[in-house]
Amino acid sequence: MEIRHLRLVRTLAAEGTLTAAGKRLYLSQSALSHQLREIEDEFGIRLFDRCNRRMVLTPAGERVLGAADIVLGEIDDVRDEITRMVSGESGILRVTACRYTGFHWLPTVLTHFKKRFPRVEVRIDHPDAQDPAEQLRSGAVDLAIVNAKNNGHGVAYLKLFDDEMVAIVREDHQWTTRSFVSAKHFSDEHLIGYDIPFDEVIFNQQMLRPAGVKPKSLLKLPTTDAIIEMVKAGMGVAAMNLWSVRPYLESSDLRAIRLTKNGYRRSWYAAVPAGSKQPPFISHFIGFLALSQN
Repeated sequence: MEIRHLRLVRTLAAEGTLTAAGKRLYLSQSALSHQLREIEDEFGIRLFDRCNRRMVLTPAGERVLGAADIVLGEIDDVRDEITRMVSGESGILRVTACRYTGFHWLPTVLTHFKKRFPRVEVRIDHPDAQDPAEQLRSGAVDLAIVNAKNNGHGVAYLKLFDDEMVAIVREDHQWTTRSFVSAKHFSDEHLIGYDIPFDEVIFNQQMLRPAGVKPKSLLKLPTTDAIIEMVKAGMGVAAMNLWSVRPYLESSDLRAIRLTKNGYRRSWYAAVPAGSKQPPFISHFIGFLALSQN
């Protein structure tokens, strides 16, 4: 039994005659008779009886019609879904971010995105690796949110916005009386950061190391939440992106102190696979993301 046989049974049941069914299927009456004979011979039973010049389903025909409705309905759904995917109105968007960001921005971005693309499923994956661009190259994700460009090939970077890195301290820390701190101030502090090699930390590469400064000690933790809780407990200070920690600063327990007199600015990027055509919903998601820092 083939798809064409199922279409024949469904159409013939609806139209009642081979002539009318042939017009709907753009086939001759003899061609339809041949197809009907094929399926009836396969089952060894009649699917239609003639009654007053109309074709009426037998019990076996009713069973085949039920299967036809299910199978052909599923095929129609798949065709519609693929059409929407081609047009960019449907699909799956897999998003990841470097560990320097939380996902406080997600509800607002998803609210706007889902109004525009209700049929696109967004999947969020928090990476274990420091560089989520590797997930892009492997095809594991479609979009990565990062605050540094990787020099490797295969990834294109689209700037989202500029952000400021700040020192995060407890509200009773001595730095709260200062308008800013510089690299030298960290030499007497216990620095709390993410669980990655300190040589790979951009804050160390660009600010501490050039000044010849090493913190009194390092405490490495896996998540932003953990770092913030340790700062609140008075266990040390942290240097973090303002966009990532803004929700935590609503707490009266924390303060953000500017790094250097002029501030320490960094950029955030949306990273996507280079050289491949992206569905329209990815560019829209990036657009909503670019507005999320406001």
